[in-house]
Amino acid sequence: MPMNFTTGRQVPLMVGAGALSQLPGLCRTYKASSALIVADAGIAATGLVDQVTSLLDDDLQVARFIAPAGEPTLATVDAGADAARKLEAPLVIGVGGGSSLDIAKLVAALVMSPGPMADYLLARTPWLGRAPLVMIPTTSGTGSEVTRTSIVADAQGHKQWAWGDELLPEAVLLDPELTRTLPAPLTAATGLDAFVHALEATSGQGRHVFIEASALQAMRLIGQALPRTVAAPDDLEARQKMQVAACLAGQAIDNGGTGLGHNIGHALGSLYHLPHGVAVTLGVEATLAWTIKGREAVFAPAANALASGTAARDLPARFSALVDAACFNEALAPFADLEMDVEALAAAMQAAENAPMADNAARRPGADDWRALAEATISLFERRLTFLKAAQEQPA
Repeated sequence: MPMNFTTGRQVPLMVGAGALSQLPGLCRTYKASSALIVADAGIAATGLVDQVTSLLDDDLQVARFIAPAGEPTLATVDAGADAARKLEAPLVIGVGGGSSLDIAKLVAALVMSPGPMADYLLARTPWLGRAPLVMIPTTSGTGSEVTRTSIVADAQGHKQWAWGDELLPEAVLLDPELTRTLPAPLTAATGLDAFVHALEATSGQGRHVFIEASALQAMRLIGQALPRTVAAPDDLEARQKMQVAACLAGQAIDNGGTGLGHNIGHALGSLYHLPHGVAVTLGVEATLAWTIKGREAVFAPAANALASGTAARDLPARFSALVDAACFNEALAPFADLEMDVEALAAAMQAAENAPMADNAARRPGADDWRALAEATISLFERRLTFLKAAQEQPA
């Protein structure tokens, strides 16, 4: 049957090694008197914020907002907006991974809208505009630089959503040189996050041909490039492929949404503060075989994109092989002592803020499925920790 659909605005991308040098010329095209650089402490410690400042301070008054470590909170976004409101006609520049970019997007919208960030959660209040916004990602995973959605934790630590066309930037700079110092476990987790975005968008209830075009290409690129970026940090060709793939996957979820892996991932993040890429990877790997059952035709294009000639029934094994090739278990090391509770996880998966992701999944859980899916996730987490411990105990 023919279907009706709409797509979001395509954000201009400037791609390639050295793309950061284009920032001053880009900023001159906006009617801004000042700039607020939004980053986190980790990015600031690398000297990149200083580098961006030095590129701009001949033309603009430059201020910085250095966010606390961890994922965005309402308090952090409110503080960033307060910093932006003190500037005259500010341009907001997000520098860093998904958390920094999400904060920058929300700050740019909130500076033009009254009240605190809490008023705009779950689209309760429409945005009234946005300051000019430029995104400079330093990871290849979330695709936040090209989506109309941002994630922010409320006062209870629960992950909430904000969205709107106002969260799309004027431009994105993709410079693979900025990702070279990313540690291997973060490279793996963020890259797998991008793959999950593409997989869920192209198999979800809202899928259509334009989503498939970007999502399937993203999966092809990630299958080729992610193991290379982990093994060879200086491989700029692979790193650029990963940046492009993350953007393509971001465009896919911006139009098609996410699915069960993100439902589980957000529940894990709220309960146990697992990093987003780690959490959604666990969620998808644990439940992919269940999700595909009876929907093999839906997943056949994704299976073939990851590895030509692969059947849908073999996609779970192929995905697990990609997870292993990226040395994902090393990203679990900080959580070696974490104990999870099945009932708590199953309840969090059914929370109202996580319902849209499950509703969009290729296979929607029924009342009798939640506990089994939570058990599968926790079992996988424990099994991968066992493999990590065994590898660490091997003689050098």
